[in-house]
Amino acid sequence: MTTIREFADPIRAGIVQSFLQDHGIDAVLLDEGASAWTGARFLVPVRLAVPSEHVGAAEALLDQFEKN
Repeated sequence: MTTIREFADPIRAGIVQSFLQDHGIDAVLLDEGASAWTGARFLVPVRLAVPSEHVGAAEALLDQFEKN
């Protein structure tokens, strides 16, 4: 798995994860619960990771998603 984005907002991270999954790309969120342990929601970003072989396709989809 390769991290392709980091988010301070876990809700936004979940939306982007769902978007990729809806387009057939397996996407996982890493460090999603870290803020619960540290008590500092914005200090530990949520990382979005995809399989290495899907990085290019995921980046292209996210570029389109972010433009809209």
